Amino acid sequence: MRKPAAILTLVGFVMLLLGWAVGTFFTERTVAKAIATIPASPIVLNAKYDKEKHSIFYSILNPGGTPLTVVEESFVFTPGSESKEKGYVVSHIPVHVVLPPGVVTTVELKLKAGTEKLHVGDAVLATFTYVHPLSKDLYSVIHPFTMGVKGENKKEVKNGKEGGK
Repeated sequence: MRKPAAILTLVGFVMLLLGWAVGTFFTERTVAKAIATIPASPIVLNAKYDKEKHSIFYSILNPGGTPLTVVEESFVFTPGSESKEKGYVVSHIPVHVVLPPGVVTTVELKLKAGTEKLHVGDAVLATFTYVHPLSKDLYSVIHPFTMGVKGENKKEVKNGKEGGK
């Protein structure tokens, strides 16, 4: 009659493991669903200027689990030292660009028609206003873009060393 105690201990241990496995499964499913529905802020990964189209193309990542929709673009142009153009602001440009979850999407920002092409040092401060399906609120992401640096202005590092070492 020593066996019933061992059997009860073994059954109790198996039930404990089974309960742990079932609890873990449902907890992970619930947490995964909750995380998937949390909207994240889009991240601007890259911005490139296209002279022919007179536009800046932004590569934007939506790291969240819900799709986001860019509904409006705005930007402020600030001329650099080489530009003859005056500064200007263009706001409330209606767009409809869906940013799917986990995907990098290219968004085009068309610069003001009739203005000259960007020169080195020109700056564009872009604002993308977006919405997500869980709220009626508007959110925005602001990204600064400065036209590239001339090759002759770049500092050269001799012998691969910096700081006199």
